[in-house]
Amino acid sequence: IALVSSGGVVPRGNPDRLESSAATKWIGYSIAGRDALPSGEYECIQAGFDTFHSNRDPHRVVPLDVCRTLEGEGRIGDLADTYYVTVGNLTPVASAEHFAREIAGRLRATGVQGVILTAT
Repeated sequence: IALVSSGGVVPRGNPDRLESSAATKWIGYSIAGRDALPSGEYECIQAGFDTFHSNRDPHRVVPLDVCRTLEGEGRIGDLADTYYVTVGNLTPVASAEHFAREIAGRLRATGVQGVILTAT
């Protein structure tokens, strides 16, 4: 199972400069060995909604904490080591379709059989 989001949750400081609207790219971040996305280490840069609550708890957008619990209970399979993110706000449909094809290709290549896709 992989986590994919158009919600814009990135490492604090947005080191890869994902746009907050009209995204031109997607980014993959390692979550290998992580059980959580702490608010001091991750933030939501999405410009299409009020990010106050998602910055206090990034799991409101990317449910890594719950997914690790479900994985541990055997209720879902292994969680993929990479989380994929972009921003949906004002992103052209053609760009979003292109991102989806690229991400899906990566997921297939790594044997992912299911995705939890979150949006805002």
